[in-house]
Amino acid sequence: MGRFDSLTGKRPGSQKDISPTNKTDPSVKRIIELHESIIGGIRNVLQNAMTLGEELSKIKESLGHGNWLPWLEENVPFSERSARNYINIYKNRDLLNRQPVADLKSAIKFLSDSPHDEKEINPKEIQDPKLLYKKFKSGDRLSSKDRNILKEFLGNEKQRVLEAAKKKVSEIDEDISALKF
Repeated sequence: MGRFDSLTGKRPGSQKDISPTNKTDPSVKRIIELHESIIGGIRNVLQNAMTLGEELSKIKESLGHGNWLPWLEENVPFSERSARNYINIYKNRDLLNRQPVADLKSAIKFLSDSPHDEKEINPKEIQDPKLLYKKFKSGDRLSSKDRNILKEFLGNEKQRVLEAAKKKVSEIDEDISALKF
């Protein structure tokens, strides 16, 4: 199927395996062709949304903090919200591949209605404070749970840096004292 396999693909019970009784009937053939075209179109729309989200994610990451919104305003014909939706679809592609989403609007609604922890494919990875900090710096939204984890991490990191700086200052002071005549 391509890069984002199984999206809206056949799931148990979702499609009947039938052989039309009247294979030569033009109406039956046309109905089947139209149905297959619709399924293919849905698959293409969602795959294109994922690919677009992937491209936007790469650009957002490469631009650095504070440059994303100006870039969007200058370069794309859609809103920041649409860009966020595309990125969210890309980031949650594995989850969407396991859900019975029928169209782009359903995918966006599913992702926005789900609690944050249910959307994440690997919650342990996301709770890694360094990854959370990277998400935060790239402008991604964090859940309140993730914000609390990040606040605690940053507080501890600040304390660690302050202690290391104090130690270094003390070493420099000792070196200066040793240089006095």
